[in-house]
Parts: sequence; C-alpha cells; structure tokens
Amino acid sequence: MAILSCQAYRGDFPELLNTGIIYFDNAASTLKPKHVIDAMNEFITKTYANVHRGVYNLAMESTRLYEEAHDIVSKLICAEQEEIVFTPQGTTNALQLVALLLHHNGILREGDEIIVPGDAHNSNLLPWRQIARWNKARVKVVPVDQNGIPRWDKLGELVSHRTRLIAVTHVSNVTGYESPLDEISKIAREVGAYIVVDGAQSVPHIPVCVNNLDIDFLAFSGHKMLGPTGIGVLWIRKELAYELEPPLAGGGTIKDVECKCGANNIRVDWEEPPWKFEAGTPPIIEAIGLAAAAEYLLMIGMANVAAHETYLTERMLRGLSQIDKVRIVGPSDPKMRRGIISFVVDKVHPDIIGIRLGQEGIAVRTGTHCANMMYHMLGLHEGSIRASFYLYNCPEEVDVFIEKLEKIVSE
Repeated sequence: MAILSCQAYRGDFPELLNTGIIYFDNAASTLKPKHVIDAMNEFITKTYANVHRGVYNLAMESTRLYEEAHDIVSKLICAEQEEIVFTPQGTTNALQLVALLLHHNGILREGDEIIVPGDAHNSNLLPWRQIARWNKARVKVVPVDQNGIPRWDKLGELVSHRTRLIAVTHVSNVTGYESPLDEISKIAREVGAYIVVDGAQSVPHIPVCVNNLDIDFLAFSGHKMLGPTGIGVLWIRKELAYELEPPLAGGGTIKDVECKCGANNIRVDWEEPPWKFEAGTPPIIEAIGLAAAAEYLLMIGMANVAAHETYLTERMLRGLSQIDKVRIVGPSDPKMRRGIISFVVDKVHPDIIGIRLGQEGIAVRTGTHCANMMYHMLGLHEGSIRASFYLYNCPEEVDVFIEKLEKIVSE
C-alpha cells in the first residue's frame, strides 16, 4: 500500500520540530502547518477588517478573502459556495444550528421521532435530546454490538412514519468505524426523513463528496483538519439552504428590514445563503486559516491521506495484538476502521497508561472521548486509551509506541 512521505511533511509543522513529540491525539485536534500559521498572520497584519460592511479598500479585500474561503472549503467536499456555512465552535455549533433550523422552521413537531446511533459523540446526541424535549418528540437509539459498531441493520425496525430525522456518525471517534451512508439514506428517504451527518472524523481524513451522498446536512470542524479552533463548517443541501429561514438572526443576515403597519409589523428580506446563516461578525481570521488548511489537504489529496492512515492503522493493530492484557475497542479488521484505535489494558485505568505514555513523549487521549453512551453500552465505564493518526505520523512512531506500551504494560 502506498503511503505518504511523512518525513517530507513533518518539516511543515513547527510544533513537531520544537517538541519532538509523537502526536497521536489527532482525533481531538490536529497540529497546524506553517501554511496555515502564515496565512492567518499575513491576514492579521496586512489585510484585516470587518467583512460585508465597509467600502474602503481593506474592508473590500477582507470580504473578498472571506468569501473566497467558503469557495476553497467547498472544493474539499465537492460542494458549492452557497452551501458552506461557517460556524463558531466547530462541529458542535454546526449540529446545534441544524437542530435550531428544524425547530424554527416547524419541521420537528410533537410526536415526531429522531434516530441517533449508539456511537454518537455528545455533540451529535445532546442537541437532539434537547430539541426533542422542546418539541415533545422522541429520541430512538440504534444499539451497538460488542465491538461498538451501530446495528444499522436494525434501522428498518426503528423507523416509522413519524421519523423526521436520522443523525449519523460518519466515522466513529472511538472505533474508527465508517457508517454505510448509502444504506442509511435509502431507508431514511423511504419515510421522508432528513439526514444529518457528523463528519468531524471523516472530512479531515477520507475523500468526502456530497454530490455522491443523499444527505441534507454535514458538519465538520476546522481544528481537526489542520485549521484553527473556533470555526466549524455546516454544509446545507442547496435547496434547503434557500428554503429554510435562519433561526439566529442579526447583522449580516438580511438585505433589508423595515416596520410595516399591522400585527406582524417587521418585514425582513433575508440575504442569500450562506450569509443569512452567519449572524454577526463571523470568525474571519479563523476562516482564512481554515481555507489555508483546505488548500494544504487538497494539495496532498484526501485519497493519499486515507491510504496513509490505513497503513498506520494496520501496523498499530498488528503490534497491539502481540501485547498481553490489551483489548482493542472496535473491529479488529483494519479495513473496517479509519485511523483511530482505542484500547484498554486489563485492570489498569486508562489515565495511568496515558500518563506513562506522556512521560515517554507520546500524546494519546484517555477517557470516554465524549461518547459516554457507547462506553456504558460496552461496560467500559472508565473509557479507553485512544491513538489517532494524521498525515505527519510515520511508521517508525508506531513502532516506538508499541515498544513503549509493551514495556509499560509489563511493569
């Protein structure tokens, strides 16, 4: 299998050069290349002004770059500019915006059903729990099997004529399992349900082309794809982007507003998408950084990123299988997972392993990874240790990880 020349890219990441760390916490947040850092710094020092407001040169150029950022990011997922909405706080805020959109536009009503997977990240679970309480709707959960894989084969039994929404974890942030979107979409469309996809762990790691997916919403985060924190992306299918009224309104969302006589006396003429969904001053500097990150990934090619991570995953799984007392969470077949491996060590708290690895210069995540519901289903109430890869990780780092872990476990 062809892999990236990770050593060639490592020089682009100052943090790797400055610390020498083995960074296996990419599912939480990725490191930033110079291309992103320089783009944000140049914008701040040479071009910054508020957007969609001023007519002086700086404001016009800042607006041009901000709008261009939408276009660059749209290319990463084969979308169109008007379908790309920038949100603060990443995937979390993007999914909350979807929940508010469906509530505000009267799509979710009393007695309706929302289906969520058992491996859902809290960001793709709690908004639906909250919105269901507001609307007196019902949340149904797709159970997981002993490997933490959602039983999507049971979806046909869960849907009904009251099913309005099916939320999907595209790639699990615990097991790395990739859900079958085509099969899920087919069942959802049979009952007229909307489909929202948590793409936080898919868009940064594998080719995702919305033109080939029968879905309505896709959310992902800037900081998980080499970009800055404080910005996320919500893709809204074009027809819905024009049809839906924004639930959050304010500066930048309207063409005009005026007072008319009568009971309903405030007339609003909304902006075109995506601007009508971006109320207030947007994350301008972060958008410039996100666009630079998207350019970097497009240059490398998402198929190359995916192949590289698959190779590292296979290598890691082979090594872990040779260590006594280690139990892998999720499928053992590397073809069923994407660049994420979680595991537990018999009778040892995950934090202990995480601390010891940290002392060896290896960064991993421990705990329940914001997927509490799944861990309770599996009986792993303390969570697990998680190693997750990206394009700047090398096979040699996997070998060092296995060597250090084996030593820690034996002690």
